[in-house]
Amino acid sequence: MRPLPRTLFLALCLSVLAAVGPASAALAGEQDAAAARHQPSDVVIPGDDYYPESIAATPGGTLFVSSIVTGEIDRVPAGSATAQTFVPAGVNIGTAGVLADPGRNVLWACAIDLSFQTPTVLKAFNLSTGALVAGYTLPDGGVCADLTLARGAVYLTDTTNPTASPQAPGRILRLTTPSPVTATGGTLSVWSSDPLFTNGPGLQINGIAFDGVRSFYTTNYASGDLLQVDIAADGSARPAKLLDFGQHFVNPDGIRMLDRTHLLVAENPGRLDVVDTRAGTVTVANSTLDQPTSVVKTPRGLYVTEGQVLRLQSGQPPNLPFKIRWLPTP
Repeated sequence: MRPLPRTLFLALCLSVLAAVGPASAALAGEQDAAAARHQPSDVVIPGDDYYPESIAATPGGTLFVSSIVTGEIDRVPAGSATAQTFVPAGVNIGTAGVLADPGRNVLWACAIDLSFQTPTVLKAFNLSTGALVAGYTLPDGGVCADLTLARGAVYLTDTTNPTASPQAPGRILRLTTPSPVTATGGTLSVWSSDPLFTNGPGLQINGIAFDGVRSFYTTNYASGDLLQVDIAADGSARPAKLLDFGQHFVNPDGIRMLDRTHLLVAENPGRLDVVDTRAGTVTVANSTLDQPTSVVKTPRGLYVTEGQVLRLQSGQPPNLPFKIRWLPTP
């Protein structure tokens, strides 16, 4: 077969490129549009009195956020920026900490009353339907602030009633159930009431996180302390240790592990910090947040609730709309 003349060959190449070019450009445009649609973004929470307090996520990235004022719990499907009602307002008077527990197929929630006239109840809601599965009243008038999972049990901080006189000491409680896949039939007991959990007046220990091996971390909301509590070989609590970073945090609220040796700490006035628990250093990850209350790590990055609780406490109007801010993982 004789080769094509050079001019004819070039003409054929140009015609092919002319035909393929628009299609390729259209495909690239569709891919860019799809990427833009799936780019993580902030989530707007409707309502003028929501005050989002805590946030949790499933391993797949579905978010759950709680209202400290209305008690409502919203769900944000993975990849979405739209909040859906999961537990309607009024089921809880107010809701503080939330924790997704796929093993038991429930969302744990601290049902609290900001007037401290109604006992705090640790509730479990079906992770798919939002139906109430179980409830455990905190002993001795305890006030549930935040939650974490460790070795098949649920651990929660008791920040105590700041209006009581005398004020009770801060504690860590533990809920054990007959099986790590059931939420009913459990026993709620005091795991630790270490004296370091209590420091001055006001709310006491608040956020709690587990490093996945043996150590819990918790914050004192009023004093700004960060503490470590290890699990002994028999499952009991070792004495708490006050961690010294050369500074105190300001109203440290929700905390979560970034990885085994790094801790995320939300400070209400506006900062998100990364604490290196091994090196003893603190790095500011973001200082532009509007009174953050909690943070959670997902496959798509970090999500931070801008709870604006300092405005709530002082009677100032909130900056609307309420938001869950997306941040890249440090």
